Amino acid sequence: MASPLALNDPMEANSVQMSLRVAGSGYIRDCGKIHSYIESKQAEYRVLSLSAVPNSMIMWAHYAREYSGCCLIYSTEKTLSDIRPVIYTDLTFEFGEFSDEDMSQAIQESLQFKRRDWAYENEWRLIQKDEAGFLNYGVEELLGVIVGENMKRTMANRIEKLCKERNIACFRTYTMKSWNDIAFITRDMSKLFSDKGTEYITPYDMREHITKKFGKEKCTQNEYDLFFDLNEKILRTLR
Repeated sequence: MASPLALNDPMEANSVQMSLRVAGSGYIRDCGKIHSYIESKQAEYRVLSLSAVPNSMIMWAHYAREYSGCCLIYSTEKTLSDIRPVIYTDLTFEFGEFSDEDMSQAIQESLQFKRRDWAYENEWRLIQKDEAGFLNYGVEELLGVIVGENMKRTMANRIEKLCKERNIACFRTYTMKSWNDIAFITRDMSKLFSDKGTEYITPYDMREHITKKFGKEKCTQNEYDLFFDLNEKILRTLR
């Protein structure tokens, strides 16, 4: 969980504008900067950023290094039950006189806002005031992993092996260029087609594969349901 000052948006935690009644604070603000005392208070918070859109082409390009990284699918029923959606707005809010407690509340609320430029991320956040810098969660809360199709095969195979050992669903992106969209196929299906030296997969093929696998009770935990959730848009063509 990163400090707001370490996130890639330099405007983090500043949607709620705060002024201090100390010498020089007005000058610092007029220069477009934040007083070091306010920044020290912002740095006390930690942010976990998640997205609700696993099929975002921009997210796969930017945050998964051109489809060479991976996406983790988490349950939001336990550890992540307190996540909240980010509100995208170009408005800023003035905050008058305040105590340290008020400042902490203002910073936490400010971390729920981002400029509209970032709306494509469809971000949800878990915000904590904790110096640990990481979040503890149960193994059962990791529901699945999506491997980018440009990930090195040796690394993808290692991730698939780890998923099998822990009964975690493992998928791979399948870019449908003529549809301008992304589908998600199971890793075993990906290897099946790759071994044949070609990879032309229809939504029907995807659905048939997971259905037969489920019927033979070979699906890992959550794999069947996740497949249909991930491919909801793609599978509409079969209805």
